[in-house]
Amino acid sequence: MRKGLFYICLLLVGVGLFAGCKSKKAVVASFSDLDGEWGVVEMNGKTLNPEETHQVLVFDVARQGLSGNAGCNRLMGKIEYNDAYKNIIKFPQVETTRMACPDMSGERELLEALNKVVRFEAQGEAAPVTEIALFGTNNDKLLVIKKQK
Repeated sequence: MRKGLFYICLLLVGVGLFAGCKSKKAVVASFSDLDGEWGVVEMNGKTLNPEETHQVLVFDVARQGLSGNAGCNRLMGKIEYNDAYKNIIKFPQVETTRMACPDMSGERELLEALNKVVRFEAQGEAAPVTEIALFGTNNDKLLVIKKQK
């Protein structure tokens, strides 16, 4: 009897531990979640304030177009995406206007990062998707963008 009680207690403890260890499931971003205006809040590991940098990306999912502001100059380009390859994305031929600005380093860094992007995923564990990370080929996080209101 004692042995049976021991096994029942062991079983209950195991079930309790299993139930307590359930991890929260992360929210998954779809291509349509990208639609709209996003501020660049992190680039190459550095936290940014889009109100200071003026770096904003605007995704037009229906037309597969990209526009926005690289910091000083307007940017525009195409989005390369195929439903068959979920979360794989590229921005070929991103172009900007050519105004000269006092400091072009942040703008150059953003354009270089966009050129390296190959995939995206949602940040956080709650819907709706409000932050998305963009990654390069080495799985390095290049950008984090936050949905603008």
